[in-house]
Amino acid sequence: MSIDLHLHSENSDGTDSPESIIEKAIEIQLEAISITDHEYLTNVPTSENIEIIKGVEVSVSWEKLEKSNPFAGIHLLLYFVEEKSPVNSFLEEIRILKNIRNYEIIENLQNEGLDINKSELSNFKTQVPGRPHIASILKDKGHVSSINEAFIKYLGNGKIGDSRSHQPNIEKIINLAQESKCLVFLAHPHTLMSNDKYSKKENWINDSFFELVKELSGFGINGLEATYSSYSKNVTNQISEVAKKLNLLESGGSDYHGDIKPNINLGYGYENTPIKVPYKFLNDMKEKHGQL
Repeated sequence: MSIDLHLHSENSDGTDSPESIIEKAIEIQLEAISITDHEYLTNVPTSENIEIIKGVEVSVSWEKLEKSNPFAGIHLLLYFVEEKSPVNSFLEEIRILKNIRNYEIIENLQNEGLDINKSELSNFKTQVPGRPHIASILKDKGHVSSINEAFIKYLGNGKIGDSRSHQPNIEKIINLAQESKCLVFLAHPHTLMSNDKYSKKENWINDSFFELVKELSGFGINGLEATYSSYSKNVTNQISEVAKKLNLLESGGSDYHGDIKPNINLGYGYENTPIKVPYKFLNDMKEKHGQL
């Protein structure tokens, strides 16, 4: 029995409805899930058959990181988010800025001679259009052969389609989360160490990584996403050691998106390197949340 605390629905850049995700999670006997849509708190129906934690994923700006490595990025996973909370109210402002950011990206791509129009974003059933939707348009029009290629060539951090104008300051989000009695976790920590090939996933847990996480701990994050679809057991163990040294909690999830990332399965990630997120992580999180 395990849990999955990093899932995306059609409300952001996934393809499944929240109801479908719950059904699939129950079918594979997960004990708990969290639908963590980007900058949007999905109203998930309760179920007697599975525990549901309200969550959201937020892209944030950290000036120090961006100056030292333009290819790096940082996302935060917020847990125990309530609809009537300061942080959820602020998410609406971010979504407005994100739509403006989307248009900036499309204009940059048009300036490169790519055939893409702003109106095409309205074809998607989502509350929060984003880069994956732009990538899907590029793929459908034959500019790239896959979503991943779109990010490698055009949309990844440091590329021509990179625009972070919508991203709030990391300390502001953490402060709002604390005011809202949420827990804050660093999502897929490898993106702190990304390079010009879009994502660095080998030999990145080093002294520089430790110092960055230590500084984030000082900002007030509560934990690290130690178990993740692309992480080997060795990588997970190394992240776990970093968490222990800094007195941080651990979480984990597949980062399931449905058909847009068909190789990532709900509950266990990639078939050749399946993950299992223990319920103990959630127990520790609930204990910490109860102390807020």
